[in-house]
Amino acid sequence: MPSGAVILFAHGAREPEWARPFEEVRDRVRSQGVRTELAFLEIMTPSLEEAARILVAEGHTTVTVVPLFLAQGGHVKRDLPEKVAALTREHPGAEFRVTPALGEAPEIVTAISAWVGRAAR
Repeated sequence: MPSGAVILFAHGAREPEWARPFEEVRDRVRSQGVRTELAFLEIMTPSLEEAARILVAEGHTTVTVVPLFLAQGGHVKRDLPEKVAALTREHPGAEFRVTPALGEAPEIVTAISAWVGRAAR
């Protein structure tokens, strides 16, 4: 029986190719056996709400939302908490957890720094 799942949450863009790196992350997480959806704030689909409905309908009771943002800007500080509060009201039997923005993880900062250092050589 399903329990936990992940929603990777990205901004969205008009250019479909923009989503390719996020789709690759989704696919790699799925390959680890973690039920994962990719959702977008705007322009692209599915929305966060649509992705949550899919996972809850599958029986997932814990959903971890991972903001694929480099820093805690307005979308992560204001928009996302409002959306998660609405999801909690819509799906009272599910728990929605939110991680910090991806770029706040020390290992991500280290990887970016290393990549930039290599690019500068």
